[in-house]
Amino acid sequence: MTNPTLQINEALFDGDDAFAAPQMRAALVETFRFDDRRILFGDGALQSLPDECQRLRAKRVYLVRDPALEELSLRLQSCLAEAGIDVSVIDTDVVPNPTVASVDGLAARLREADSFDAVVALGGGSTMDSCKVGMAVAANGGSVPDYFGFDQFNAAPAWPLICLPTTAGTGAEASRVSVVATDQGKQAIYDDKIQPRIAIVDPELTAKMPPVLTATTGLDAIGHALECTASTKSNPLGDAVARASLRAGLPYFEQAVTAGANEPTARRQMSRCSILAGLLLSPINTGAAHALGYGIEKLSFLRGKPVPHGTAVALVLPGVMLHNAPAVAEKYYYAAGVAGIDLGGVSREEGIRRVAAWIDDLRRRHTPYGCLADADLTEADLPAMMEIGLSVRRLLDPNPVDVSEVDAERIYRAVL
Repeated sequence: MTNPTLQINEALFDGDDAFAAPQMRAALVETFRFDDRRILFGDGALQSLPDECQRLRAKRVYLVRDPALEELSLRLQSCLAEAGIDVSVIDTDVVPNPTVASVDGLAARLREADSFDAVVALGGGSTMDSCKVGMAVAANGGSVPDYFGFDQFNAAPAWPLICLPTTAGTGAEASRVSVVATDQGKQAIYDDKIQPRIAIVDPELTAKMPPVLTATTGLDAIGHALECTASTKSNPLGDAVARASLRAGLPYFEQAVTAGANEPTARRQMSRCSILAGLLLSPINTGAAHALGYGIEKLSFLRGKPVPHGTAVALVLPGVMLHNAPAVAEKYYYAAGVAGIDLGGVSREEGIRRVAAWIDDLRRRHTPYGCLADADLTEADLPAMMEIGLSVRRLLDPNPVDVSEVDAERIYRAVL
């Protein structure tokens, strides 16, 4: 029986007055498709995996995991074995920032594997994105680039996907979005058919995250919430979910980074921040900070010193917030208050400046990238970064304030 202390689907929002009204609960189910999938959140949620497999009538599973998670994999296998569920394949051939070749390879292995009833993804965003896209390519044929864009898959995967995130930040376990790296930069796939059937979010699985990874993924989650609430595609429900995510993450970020292994409350809150912000990626998605961040990611990779996704976003997020502030001042000012920033006697504009500076300071203190120079990126790289970043129209178009070449250059220059 599933642990009764877990929060499942719309129960993720229990105890929050903003979601108490029946119409809000109905909107949660409709917007996030809770009638067609399950999200389980809470300490010890991993123990629910056998029940969820049985719910899917899955007796044999194909496990895809990060190569570094052998100890956790053994726990998972033991948990399933006790329920008579067999792990028929253990696939560790996944890479950070999945590529076309790596995902096509997974699709081929899935097609060739002996019979199994479900796929379990154990790892961070790269593992989950690999499974989401690889399973769909296995079902539809062809290669990953055939499906870049929106709703290109004809058939749903033949097997349900169960995601167990071991990081708190990407939100991949909750969205219909996946990103794959190509020679031309990262490309996105948006499709309901790649959305995981079940996400089991157990904060205890993040306990061994090193501080830098905790910071990088946490900054990504905070960026998701801030950018989704600022988007022109947001609405009252989206804003309420983003605020709930920010209330979970902003006050606990630093504690999770500096003492996360010994602070279960901080881990739990960052996992909550991540899953709530991740829910917004499908109906709303992010904005200019993620677009400009792609320019940093691609060029830093070519320089042989790749900047992690969450950190790349965090490098430009403060500048994007200042750029967007005239259009969404109230939303950023709310974030400043939640973060615990002293707002006594200061203007709204100053409050926004302070929260942007606070996020900038978090990145400088808790990641190796205080500025672009730390990734060997210089003024000479600005035109290329701008070209890449400004090409991501899917994220720039719903940004609340247009971003011109002059604007992009100013934002990049602020972190040279």
